[in-house]
Amino acid sequence: MKHVITLFLFSFIMSGCSTVAQVWDTGVDVVSNTVDTVVTGASDLVTAVGTDIVETGAFVVDTTAGVTEAVSEKIDDETDKLYEEEGN
Repeated sequence: MKHVITLFLFSFIMSGCSTVAQVWDTGVDVVSNTVDTVVTGASDLVTAVGTDIVETGAFVVDTTAGVTEAVSEKIDDETDKLYEEEGN
């Protein structure tokens, strides 16, 4: 009877240890997947923001260049008119 109780306790402890180990492994998997997902998401977000900033900057530069060119042409036209008026 003593050996049966010992065998029962031993099997209970062994199954308990494997359960604890499985719970631990599951916890490690959940935490590592969560960290991986967060880091990947943060990386994607930073990349998207960087891309948006670069595209916005390029848009502003292109728009500014276009406006500057239009103003320059208008000024050139107006100064040409002044020269024509002086010549007459």
